[in-house]
Amino acid sequence: MSFYSPLFFLFFIGLIPIIIMYLLKKQHTDIVISSNYLWEKALKDVEANRPWQRLRKNLLLILQLLIFSLIVLSLAKPYIFSSDISSGNTIIVLDTSMSMQGSSGDSTRFEIAKKEAEKIVDNLRPDTSVTIITMDTSPNIILNNTKNKELAKRQLASIKTTNSKDNIQETLSLLNAMTKDMDNYSILFYTDKWIDTDIDKLFLNYIDGEQGNVAIDNISHSMDSNGITALTTVTNHSNEDITFDLSLYTDDGLYDVKETSLSPGESSSIYWQNINPSTRILRAEADVDDSLTADNVRYHIVNTNSVKKTLLITKGNVFLEKAVSLNSNIELYKTNEIPENISGYELYIFDGLAPDKLPTDGNIIMIAPTGSDIFTEKVVDSGEIKALNDELFRYVSLDFSIGKSKYIEDTSWIEPVLLINDNPVIAKGQKDNQKYILIGFDLHDTDFPLQVDFPIFVQNTLEYSLNMSTQEKTSVLSGESLYLDVLPNSKEISVFKPTGDKEKLGPPFPLAPFTDTKDIGVYEVEQKLDKSTVNSYFVSNADTLNESKYETVSKEVQEQIIERQNKVKGERNIGSILLLIAILILAVEWVVYNRGN
Repeated sequence: MSFYSPLFFLFFIGLIPIIIMYLLKKQHTDIVISSNYLWEKALKDVEANRPWQRLRKNLLLILQLLIFSLIVLSLAKPYIFSSDISSGNTIIVLDTSMSMQGSSGDSTRFEIAKKEAEKIVDNLRPDTSVTIITMDTSPNIILNNTKNKELAKRQLASIKTTNSKDNIQETLSLLNAMTKDMDNYSILFYTDKWIDTDIDKLFLNYIDGEQGNVAIDNISHSMDSNGITALTTVTNHSNEDITFDLSLYTDDGLYDVKETSLSPGESSSIYWQNINPSTRILRAEADVDDSLTADNVRYHIVNTNSVKKTLLITKGNVFLEKAVSLNSNIELYKTNEIPENISGYELYIFDGLAPDKLPTDGNIIMIAPTGSDIFTEKVVDSGEIKALNDELFRYVSLDFSIGKSKYIEDTSWIEPVLLINDNPVIAKGQKDNQKYILIGFDLHDTDFPLQVDFPIFVQNTLEYSLNMSTQEKTSVLSGESLYLDVLPNSKEISVFKPTGDKEKLGPPFPLAPFTDTKDIGVYEVEQKLDKSTVNSYFVSNADTLNESKYETVSKEVQEQIIERQNKVKGERNIGSILLLIAILILAVEWVVYNRGN
């Protein structure tokens, strides 16, 4: 035991006046009596009230001294210490991933973890610094290095679980970095996952819970002449047979209900046929009473690939034309001269030609145009070719030569992709919502079109300029980020979340990746154009692969965890207990005093 306010021991001086009151003689008034019969009794009374006499046994005195001593001890803040927990820096890590929503008795794993963490904070020594970290898709420092225990408890109370997966490795890396130069620290890690780490003084607080759980792992679809056929995959992550109703909802409401039975650990695929081909959103729900409800629903966007209108303006380039035509999502139009008032296309490819004023309603690919101020007049005949690590040259080798090329002007919005003598000859960028790909050399002045990789390069440029990869990504896992497909003529873009909240994302443009996808459900993207509004959708679903199957450990490992957990009880402030005892003794003193009277 130790005391954190030993200065209050000075109040023990107050015991002296209490004792003196019992030593001093009481003051009496002289009274004349008619008989000496009472002298003997009076003499005893005088003897009893003689000052500075030896103290006799007095229950009231003992009780008063005990009450006063307990009050002084309580003010001195007595603590009983744990043998393992540090008194310097205590780092509390709370797993807020989806699996922590799982039930455990009458509570959830997360609520149990929070209550245990609050007890630790409540009983920490006053000079202990507290840091609170939450863990889902990434670790987040909620509170850093504070000695204010009330603030720490308020922060703990405000933390909630998410629908995202955990990121144990990144969290352990953060803890390693934080404790690198610390000598006196303890890490209390609250999670329902098993953690294997060599970090010193990390105490794993393993939160056990119920294991019965059913999860909807996937929804996919196919289209035929009869409409949409949907496929849902469900898994029984429990040790018992489970029978439940699986429902499928479309835009118009409930489509069908199927009774589903699964044995322990079994996964099953359920088909739904002849769904209206105009359906945009599918939702599957499992009506089952299990330990985790967040994975009992899953969403899916029925995304019909739209054809992209592309205009190729060239004097003649068979290689380029054929490479572009290989993409089935491209509706290619070709002309050998620049039309007036160009508009109505999602991509413009200018091969050797460029208009005085570029169109603003589509993205741009420019290949060695004449009269463009984006390219320098300086021409290089040869030099060292070097490609930067960029998506345009994904799976493309540099086994080709360039006869001559113009350099691309160095501007803030242009990102170099291919260099000759450290000067960009291929670059990309985004300006006023329009994506640009700039190529400084004529494809006829290089053997690049003769290489096997040339069609791959062209497809990479189409995917970048038309957002073919990102716009097809209509489903993310909770907590993941994604790039939204911004139309070139978009004036304003907003996202409506499943909660109904609206978040304005732009302007300014270009947009950063959208990261707030922790709510499971359908997200609506609204883009305001000059005279119209375009809406699109994407969905966020639970990461059932990582979070739905409850992780179990062997009995031996559980015993080791429990043994370590018993050592992590923190310090126990017994001041309140001493005060309670003092109050009880005060009640006893009152009873004794009244009986004495």
